[in-house]
Amino acid sequence: MLTEKYRPQKYSELVGRNEVIEMIKAKTTKDGIPHLLFEGPPGTGKTTLAHVVANEIFGVNKSDLFFEFNASKDRGVEFIRTQIIDIAKRNPISGSYKIILMDEADNITPDAQACFRRIIEQYHSITRFIFCVNYPYKLIDPILSRFVRVEFNEIDTKTVALQLKKIGIKEGITLTDSEYISIAKKSRGDLRKALNILEGGNTETDEDKYWSSMTFDKLLSMDKNNRIMLAFKGDPDVIFGKLFELVRIEAKWQYLTVLADCQSKMNMSVHKTVFLASLLEKLEK
Repeated sequence: MLTEKYRPQKYSELVGRNEVIEMIKAKTTKDGIPHLLFEGPPGTGKTTLAHVVANEIFGVNKSDLFFEFNASKDRGVEFIRTQIIDIAKRNPISGSYKIILMDEADNITPDAQACFRRIIEQYHSITRFIFCVNYPYKLIDPILSRFVRVEFNEIDTKTVALQLKKIGIKEGITLTDSEYISIAKKSRGDLRKALNILEGGNTETDEDKYWSSMTFDKLLSMDKNNRIMLAFKGDPDVIFGKLFELVRIEAKWQYLTVLADCQSKMNMSVHKTVFLASLLEKLEK
């Protein structure tokens, strides 16, 4: 996969993140990095940068000093009290500290977050944490206060397009500049998604196919089951965006309240498709 083949390994290989890199370097002292909270939309390079930071600091010793967990699976108190504490309290094999990465850390339960507070304080001298989150407001304040927060905005279209073209030339992919720009726009700052579109050889996304000729009246006239299934035909955030565009373009302002309610629920959950499907089910003329 292109996303893995061209995954950055060093600071110099990252694109569109110069300010973030400089900020991390400035916060790094002789005692090492602080606890870091990477926050921003999916696909903006949070997890990749966490690995790059570890590569830059630990080099060939990374495998012994860098531990990665995904909080969408491992997020409860019992997991924190056993596996995380067990790793955090160990002395590093080499150097002065190790790093524990908690990906999708906004899924950690409130009780488990409370448990983390003590761990972060107690083992700071030998363990640093990097949390990657899409929604930082899901973290409790005592956790937020212990991290240096690093915001990841969507990468601009020009930067994504140039990176796609660079990779496309290496891979022997023949596209025009306008096609690279089109992919970059459709990815909405998500370089991972842009590379997947490029690799698929089709600049038209699934969402584009389903929504290119859609009107609000056509949507409401669909069989309910078919309408619900639209929620499962791509990225739920993108599909919600398409739905909102229909409301905006056709001035269907009476649906703004139900859309706002749906978006609020989607933002608070990892199961976004469920709330989007529920919205599509309930839409009526």
